[in-house]
Amino acid sequence: MPQITIKMYEGRSDQQKQEIVKVFTRELSRIIDREPAYISIEFDEIPIDDNAPANLKNKR
Repeated sequence: MPQITIKMYEGRSDQQKQEIVKVFTRELSRIIDREPAYISIEFDEIPIDDNAPANLKNKR
């Protein structure tokens, strides 16, 4: 069971996350020749801090 954990700053929309899941699942499935149903993707969202990009800091 392949599992991908994506660590990123909070603030991305559900639509952006859904696109990430779709693309990563499709491509990993293609590359490793494994059915998408067996691939798991998890987001580990980090609170925005001083190191976050300016475009995310402005969304606070």
